[in-house]
Amino acid sequence: MIAKAFQKFNYTSLIVSSILLMGVSYYYTTLDITWSFFESKILNGIIVFGAFMLTIYSIDTITRQLTIERANRNAYHLLLYPLVIFSFPLESLDMRFILGSAAIWSAWRNTRLFVETVNNQEKIKRLLDAVLLITISSVLILENIFILIVPIIILFAGNINRDIKYLIIIIVTPIIIIPAIYVILSFLNLDSMLFSSYLFNISDTLEISTVANFRFQFSFWPLILVIFYFFIAVIIKLKKTSGSRRRFLDIIGVFFLLLFLTFFIINQNISGSEFHYISLILVYFITQIFSIKINSIYLNLIFMSLIASTIIFKFII
Repeated sequence: MIAKAFQKFNYTSLIVSSILLMGVSYYYTTLDITWSFFESKILNGIIVFGAFMLTIYSIDTITRQLTIERANRNAYHLLLYPLVIFSFPLESLDMRFILGSAAIWSAWRNTRLFVETVNNQEKIKRLLDAVLLITISSVLILENIFILIVPIIILFAGNINRDIKYLIIIIVTPIIIIPAIYVILSFLNLDSMLFSSYLFNISDTLEISTVANFRFQFSFWPLILVIFYFFIAVIIKLKKTSGSRRRFLDIIGVFFLLLFLTFFIINQNISGSEFHYISLILVYFITQIFSIKINSIYLNLIFMSLIASTIIFKFII
């Protein structure tokens, strides 16, 4: 069966997942590239694949080590991630969103580890890594800097011992890093390539359709199926989660997904690459379905439905 190779995390599941991500990376290079550092399709394919691997590493850490019992080390997330990103209604490739989302999800991984660890030095290291990654992503898209609100909310609303060092790291790090990077890039005449704004620079005219006039295209239906599984998984996850810290982070993740998903769907001028901003949240929650005892028939039905919907609505209809 389709999911049998991913019952355990091993070399087989890792190799198959890597091959699938290589296939998706190749597919991305066949699309029109609206923004990239390089013109070479080979280089762009390598960069996309590297971003995918960084994201799936973050998903693996969060899904297997922090939420699913250690005795149940399945690797279904390794199969689910390629299927989820392949379901995105991609029209063209914008590398800013691929790289920016990979940095943000790696930052989310470090934020989760920051919350979980009890060692203060380790907390500082994880928080600094998270802030640096978000700052780097904001060099690509300026609006990413607002994601720093998430660790600030966690500090004040989460059940965490407050240390002034944490707040200093969150506020001071981007103030130092962003101007320094801007000066260096300006000296190299590369500043026009970066520090883009999603709202003002990416499209000259930002057309927002009203809910009444909005119609889903066929290419959106695979994503709709993914979101359907997501809502089922959210119910399962929130019922299972007992710790207040994890539940709080999960609620923030759901809010993050709904906010970005709504904005991207109603925006008529999108490349589709933007949906990578919700990839980790989708995979992270849907894997919770597989953490409970589930019949293999239903397990394979989920994966078969995702594969069939993507093939039908992206390549046949």
